[in-house]
Amino acid sequence: MTQPAAPLAVTMGDPAGIGPEITVKAWQSLRSEDCPFFVIGCIDSLTKACSEIGMPAPKAITAATQTHETFKDALPVMPIDCEAVTPGNPDSKAAPAIIQSIETAVALALSGEASAVVTNPIAKSVLYD
Repeated sequence: MTQPAAPLAVTMGDPAGIGPEITVKAWQSLRSEDCPFFVIGCIDSLTKACSEIGMPAPKAITAATQTHETFKDALPVMPIDCEAVTPGNPDSKAAPAIIQSIETAVALALSGEASAVVTNPIAKSVLYD
């Protein structure tokens, strides 16, 4: 049996922005396809985005290899700690989590655990504050 290709690593983007909604809608469209991805980010904002469109809650994973067994049933999320923010109001307190998400995705891609990195939109101004 051949090993499945490494999944895509999707960064969380700005949790106050459109990233959670884009990610959940992408998963909704692709979950029956052979195109698995996982998100590195705040599971709370993704849970809310899933709930808003009537999708099952995301599932926390600890390794990229768990993506294939989870993807069809739930959005796989490698959770990181993130300060709560208000949707529509980018906040610099989310900057550490945004940066950690990007750094983790890049490290997983460099190690071969992820086949590529896909970045969600970020409000770059919050990274400078």
